[in-house]
Amino acid sequence: MNVYDSDKIAQGLDPLGYRLTDSPDKADLIIVNTCAIREKAVQKVFSYLGRVAGLKQARPNLIIGVGGCVAQQEGERVLKRAPYVDLVFGTHAIGRLPSLVDRIEKKRQRVVDVEMGTRIEESDGAVVPRGETEVSRFVTIMHGCDNYCTYCVVPYVRGRESSRWPDHILAEIQDLVDNGVREVTLLGQNVNSYGQKEGLPDFTALLEKINDIDGLKRIRFTTSHPKDLSGNLIGAFGRLDKLCHHIHLPVQSGADTILKRMNRN
Repeated sequence: MNVYDSDKIAQGLDPLGYRLTDSPDKADLIIVNTCAIREKAVQKVFSYLGRVAGLKQARPNLIIGVGGCVAQQEGERVLKRAPYVDLVFGTHAIGRLPSLVDRIEKKRQRVVDVEMGTRIEESDGAVVPRGETEVSRFVTIMHGCDNYCTYCVVPYVRGRESSRWPDHILAEIQDLVDNGVREVTLLGQNVNSYGQKEGLPDFTALLEKINDIDGLKRIRFTTSHPKDLSGNLIGAFGRLDKLCHHIHLPVQSGADTILKRMNRN
């Protein structure tokens, strides 16, 4: 999911004149897109920020931003731990990132934006592959989670569950196929519950529509909660010729007492 978000970030900054570089030493803007699923991942964020502090000292106009789940979780505390950071933006602020960077460029002020919305903000078009050899891409179909497993931070950093409209998803996949992509992996914290809150066609119906896209060869998805795994979805593996024979189904435990403590229904 962070790979997908990073591509969206790069696409959003393109109109401002930013291009990807292979080295932080060459960068005018460094974005650290973070993960908070484990404590070790959080520690690595601040370790990396410590390593780029010297770049900021040498080049004060360098803009350093922190996005993703650690940014959502820590907010202004990131600025206290790393005072050389210019920008902190949460998981729902990717669409607002270009305007945030523009504000920093013009006013040289530090910005924190961790406001969460209730809907997924649609961007303009898919992030098309940068090279002819890219045949597989990620596509987010929903984000957030309503399960609140006791050990998991996702609902607090990604927000409540929200599904994208099928037309937006299909248009994005069609754009990718038109640019040479032949395999898509559909992303969500719990793809099995796609569309339930919004009254949209269910996940199996979405897979059927994607399966009909000419030029697409393979469909994968991750991740899926056992409680929403339907017989209809299981049957789709036999009906849909493009759906790969692979499923990520994290059962977690065989003990009822452990599952209860985990709030893993």
